[in-house]
Amino acid sequence: MWDEQQVNNTLQNYMTRAFHNIKSMCQTHDCNLRMGAFTLGVSRVARATLLRGWEA
Repeated sequence: MWDEQQVNNTLQNYMTRAFHNIKSMCQTHDCNLRMGAFTLGVSRVARATLLRGWEA
């Protein structure tokens, strides 16, 4: 069972990594954070679709 500090540390790491991924997407595509998050999400779904062999 995790204690409160471990939960908070894991969440902090997860959120920080997510922010950096979104920020990187924003810099690549010159867009705002909202569009960067959306673009990152769509690209992940598209990649998973291709890896599973489904046609989009």
